[in-house]
Amino acid sequence: MKKRQVFFEMGLLLISILFGVGVVGSTFTSEGNKNAGFVKEATVIELEKRVQVRPEDLPEKVRNALNNKSYAGWTISDAYLVVADDGGQYYELVVRKADEQSRMKINKEGQVLN
Repeated sequence: MKKRQVFFEMGLLLISILFGVGVVGSTFTSEGNKNAGFVKEATVIELEKRVQVRPEDLPEKVRNALNNKSYAGWTISDAYLVVADDGGQYYELVVRKADEQSRMKINKEGQVLN
């Protein structure tokens, strides 16, 4: 009785494996690859360039933007000059106050953009 049960279970396992191989195999046929949407080539379009700037080298108007009451107590930890593909530029500042951190975008005239 046990031999029949083991044989039956092995048969079910073998049928399951063969069925699974058939399903997986049909997914990767040449027709399946066309429909799978694989990317063979990609074009990278750079929309902006970031250059790190030392906080002390920022224009005075940009540094003074933190003198506003809304930003009292915040200090600049990192700064970047961001140049967009269209030629526009702004400064991205990483600012900290105690345990908080935030990012600010400021144009060269000292106006906060975000």
